[in-house]
Amino acid sequence: MWGDIAIAFLLAFIVTFMATPYTIKIARKVGAVDVPKDQRRMHKKAMPKFGGPAVILGFIVAVGYLLIVMSLERKINLFGPQEYGMKLLRNVFRNDCHIYFLCI
Repeated sequence: MWGDIAIAFLLAFIVTFMATPYTIKIARKVGAVDVPKDQRRMHKKAMPKFGGPAVILGFIVAVGYLLIVMSLERKINLFGPQEYGMKLLRNVFRNDCHIYFLCI
């Protein structure tokens, strides 16, 4: 179990590390950049403000890995009598959710 958690942590780190340069390029194209205009700013050059998608992607990959490994090892039964998998899918894809970035 702890080995799976360590692998998930490393997987999240690697995915986030690899996705960050792409999100920097997207931030520059979109204009999500903090440009220092006065002396109050901490940075001396323009800094992208679009790191969230890389972190979220790493988290999703790690959670997906843990769900797959745990279901293969029969530690969790996603589609058994409790129907955890269907409840998870129903909560993520429902239209009346209050978490706006999950709404479709």
